[in-house]
Amino acid sequence: MSQQDQTYRFFRSHAKKWQIKAEDSAYSMIQNRHFAVFETMRNYPIGSSLLDVGCGTGQLAVEASSNGWVVTGIDFAEDMIEICRENNKRSETSAEFICGSIFDFSTTNKFDVVSAQGFIEYISLEQLDTFLAFVSAVTAQNGSVAIGSRNRLFNIHSMNHFTRLEQNLGTINSLIEESIVFQTSDSQLDVVKGIEKLASENIQPEKHPLTGIGVDTRYQFTPSDMATRLKSVGFSVTAIYPVHLHPFPINTMNSEEVLDVHNEIARFASEEMISEHRLVPYSSSYVIEAVKR
Repeated sequence: MSQQDQTYRFFRSHAKKWQIKAEDSAYSMIQNRHFAVFETMRNYPIGSSLLDVGCGTGQLAVEASSNGWVVTGIDFAEDMIEICRENNKRSETSAEFICGSIFDFSTTNKFDVVSAQGFIEYISLEQLDTFLAFVSAVTAQNGSVAIGSRNRLFNIHSMNHFTRLEQNLGTINSLIEESIVFQTSDSQLDVVKGIEKLASENIQPEKHPLTGIGVDTRYQFTPSDMATRLKSVGFSVTAIYPVHLHPFPINTMNSEEVLDVHNEIARFASEEMISEHRLVPYSSSYVIEAVKR
């Protein structure tokens, strides 16, 4: 499929840049997502197992391995896996890295935690159904998933071409209603109950405006949409973590001074407010956590 072909070409050619991006000391969205996964991992003892799907340059897998986890990372871009193995060797950790498509991956293992960050936006909706069924099959009973998604709720705050797209699709009111749930809920439990009642599944456009990654179609999902999909394969959502808080309107971030302040606030939110559900509508991504029942 052209979507996966574009994704493969982009990440093969940007593997080294991705490594630098993951290690950005000012603010790293990649690290922000990892903080959310670490929140999920806190629920399990040292020695538990992690499958990291779309592992990129391997920072999550390597850090989990350094903390005593049994880790498998998989990515279909050879250049990414090469850097993963270099990072693994440099850190003297024992994560296993596999180069290949998750749709060709076969295992009899059951994992305590399955992570997929920066992955589901690059697969078709039909493949997403297949992937979630696979995740259900390989997650241990009472194990968890931590799935990162581009945040469709953010489109009503970005006030740009993404907002116009939602306006044309007639989805604005649905996004507002779900955002209100986040703002009026007192706890993660209340949020989960609220978004499950909504059971949103908004129509998806075939193509999306570009944001610096050369892939025409990068899907976005609301937390309610993802909660409904996870429930259908046997998971119960337990938390939604904000990723990449935007304290300023996007079109004001055209100066280095504003960008520096943006990065500092986003970093603070990542490190100190990772469980604050009220930040989700103002964040361009999120990680949804769910337990296999």
